[in-house]
Amino acid sequence: MTPNYNYPTEIKGKRKLYSLLYGINNPLEVISGNHNIAGDTFHLKASITNIDFIFSQDKEFIEYILKQNHKNYFKSEIQSVILGKYIGKGLLTNNGKDWLKQRRLIQPGFSKIKISNLVGIMEAEIDKAFQAFPQEPETDLYDLFHTLAFNIVAKTLFSSDIDEESVKELGKIITEVQEVFAKEVRIPLYSQMIKSLGIIDKVMRKSNEGKNIIKNVLDKRRSSGEEKNDLLDMLIQARYEDTQLPMSDEQLIDEMLILFVAGHETTANALSFIFFEISRNPEAEQKLKAEIAAEGENAFGTESLMKKSYTSSIIKEAMRLHSPAWAIDRQALEDDSFKNYSWKKGTLIILYITGLHRNPKYWNDPDSFIPERFNDENAKNFAYYPFGAGPRLCIGEHFAMMEMALIVRRFYKKYSFVSYQKELKKKALVTLRTLSLKGKIVKNMI
Repeated sequence: MTPNYNYPTEIKGKRKLYSLLYGINNPLEVISGNHNIAGDTFHLKASITNIDFIFSQDKEFIEYILKQNHKNYFKSEIQSVILGKYIGKGLLTNNGKDWLKQRRLIQPGFSKIKISNLVGIMEAEIDKAFQAFPQEPETDLYDLFHTLAFNIVAKTLFSSDIDEESVKELGKIITEVQEVFAKEVRIPLYSQMIKSLGIIDKVMRKSNEGKNIIKNVLDKRRSSGEEKNDLLDMLIQARYEDTQLPMSDEQLIDEMLILFVAGHETTANALSFIFFEISRNPEAEQKLKAEIAAEGENAFGTESLMKKSYTSSIIKEAMRLHSPAWAIDRQALEDDSFKNYSWKKGTLIILYITGLHRNPKYWNDPDSFIPERFNDENAKNFAYYPFGAGPRLCIGEHFAMMEMALIVRRFYKKYSFVSYQKELKKKALVTLRTLSLKGKIVKNMI
């Protein structure tokens, strides 16, 4: 007997067709619209592939999938297979025992003690970037943040000097991969079409070029014979518990590539949103500058950067409004149920973090920038998951928060930013990004 499943409200008819067509280029608008129509959790069945999707911006449902019953859910084939073919099998794309083995190997490199030792290296990269500010009346902080965040990852995690051309090339490769990946996921039969046109082969070649850039970093370290006590040394020297063997070079390169991608991409995108929001809120900027002045030189120390502060509240609020990790996907390994809903094995679950972060059920005045809301003693229980949750919580959360706090404080100690843009155009690929952040950098009057 075929079991009966009780899926959430289904998106059907014209709205379903609209969702499938317009969701390709405007997923945020379409998914948010569907939630407005069907509630915090809805069901959509893909016509061609016959795959069942459940979308949710409900806190309890999201916590059930990511925490309470996480063992029944893997990263979906969207990431593990389709994205994995481009960027390899690392922490971002791996599943099951393979993922757990890698996580255990890499986790020590992201302890708070390890991260606290990186502040000096971060400061040097930040100050170098800020000294080179253009004198023109317009600059694009989006480009600056991507280069800066990439260089910080290179220097802090891998103690590596990568030339600027390689940085730009790797950035282009990452963007091209994301563009093709997003279309491959959202357009039925697109993968067959682009495969026949040779586009997949072209992007795979680009991906291999990116891996070669990373391989050069690894080769350079090995040939130098130096020990730098960084994450790369740790990865090279790490041994699996069961076999006492090291990671293969292929696995090492995959992990390094994913740490480069994840370590710079989300941070750079978040910084663009943070600076945009500060530029639109003069009162917040004044409070931020007052905090930096009150802290003095302590403002750039590990203890101050990692503690609860107005700086951290600004960062959290900007990431609430514009979460770089805009959605999290999971796939059911077995039939499952939650409250009144039940669904079959293989169902794809899309946890809509953007919707959760602006859900009026959990947030007062959800579309407004109010950093003070994170002063609440109950803030740790908010419906707020910019870094995910559960066992797969982002390994670099503390690294990213400290890095962003340091960049924000180093900048606003000496400068202000006046945005020329009234709103940001957003593009939802693997991460949520803006296309530019144009404006003027103004030096503080002392």
